[in-house]
Amino acid sequence: MRSKKTIPVVIPYFRAPKKLDRCLSALEEQTEVQTEVFVRDNSEDNILFTKAVNEGLRKYSYSPEYDFILVLNQDAYLEPNCLKNLIGGMELMPYCGILSPVQVDANGNPSWFGSLQAFPWGVHRLQGTLGSPIPYNTYWANGACMLLRTAMIREIGLLDENMLFISSDADYSMTARARGWDVMIAPNAIAQHSLDGSSGGSAPNRMINQTKLKDVLYFAKKWTNGDLLRELSYKPEELTPEAIAEHIHNLQQGLQ
Repeated sequence: MRSKKTIPVVIPYFRAPKKLDRCLSALEEQTEVQTEVFVRDNSEDNILFTKAVNEGLRKYSYSPEYDFILVLNQDAYLEPNCLKNLIGGMELMPYCGILSPVQVDANGNPSWFGSLQAFPWGVHRLQGTLGSPIPYNTYWANGACMLLRTAMIREIGLLDENMLFISSDADYSMTARARGWDVMIAPNAIAQHSLDGSSGGSAPNRMINQTKLKDVLYFAKKWTNGDLLRELSYKPEELTPEAIAEHIHNLQQGLQ
């Protein structure tokens, strides 16, 4: 009988107990995989996504006991074979550093087959074919659910905490690719992910929107000063100096 693998699961959590319960229940139903869950409760100090994830990565990534770590949102619910198939994809592709499942909506309709444009805002690939056991490359992984190889983490480091809420998943993926690691999608691994908007006029939502703008602006300044972004991008011809300057100007205006 095949022994179960133990996979640490890092979950940034913020005041959504029903979602967390469902997320944890889905983890308990994973086949052929044993999980060790680290929930970083942000309910009081709310350090947001990136720092919360890094706490978990620090806890597990430098232990020889673990080959992979799963980063998972509280509102991402894995199908029973999802984690097993992600591990299988990693074992099939030794140079894959980051592997994500396909995402479906609450009705089971596919909603994310990978990512395309990373700047100025993320653009998702919305079409593809479910079920193939062969992973394929994507431009960046969605941080809602991504399996990370610990060997890659030890080489390239943790997520960049200068981006608190968004863009750190794209940044980490592009850093991995720049260092020779593949970022891929496993079409036979499926997770349901409910997308909740964080916008509106309330003070907390205004804070989140300001944080997002700052994150994207930092990402822009980090990646758009040279040719590396164009080399790693989906549509490099759109990243002209003029277009980049305009995007950065618009981001700065949004912070005023």
